Amino acid sequence: MVARERHVVRRNADKPGFDVRDEKENWCAVVLLGPPGSGKTTLVRLLAVNRMAVIETGNLLKQEVRLQTPLGLKIKPYTDSGDLVPSEWVEQVISARLANIQGDLVLFDGFPRCVPQIEPFFQLLKGQHLELGAILLLTLDLETAIQRLGGRRVCSQCGELYHVHFKPPKQAGKCDRCGGALTQRKDDTPKVIQERFKVYESETTPVAEFFRNKFGHLIWEESSASTLEQVAERIRPRLEQLTRP
Repeated sequence: MVARERHVVRRNADKPGFDVRDEKENWCAVVLLGPPGSGKTTLVRLLAVNRMAVIETGNLLKQEVRLQTPLGLKIKPYTDSGDLVPSEWVEQVISARLANIQGDLVLFDGFPRCVPQIEPFFQLLKGQHLELGAILLLTLDLETAIQRLGGRRVCSQCGELYHVHFKPPKQAGKCDRCGGALTQRKDDTPKVIQERFKVYESETTPVAEFFRNKFGHLIWEESSASTLEQVAERIRPRLEQLTRP
């Protein structure tokens, strides 16, 4: 368990058996859900909220693949095809990341992605003394997703995102930040995007409905058809509210 002593609630410290590490305040979780192409990763990077740590599930899984770890070799066929990675492997990667983060707010991008991951998600929250603060739900149609993802390029070295139309690099094929080669992800072709949308509808939409039914008061719904900069401007103040005493 990660101890964050500066956020310990001490008002019950005089009670018998009370451990000051047992309760914390200002340590909460936000879930980010949205279909492929809705700009979840870009939005997270635009938000830049102080004291916010991010669990970018997709990037954590791809890092395992890139490093060719034993787990990464198992994950690779799933990330290549756009299918969901088995829950137990996702939980393993996320738990390792949670054990090493600092902050007052944790944003989960890409977890939970299916109904079987809901219970492990809440177990993680309980184990880390995290309180669910909001569910940010992005919406987008398939046609726009294909347009966005089809032009996306990723730096093979640092992971910086570009787009051939909306955010081209200064020099074609090279990252502005580190000079690394820009590549197209294997799951950004129209055929795979359509399959990923089907997977989202069948696997993740029920997760969104679960949160809507159980935690409707915590739902923040945003259309990512508007610019992500505009979405970030609307969301940032609300996230900052969650980090205040």
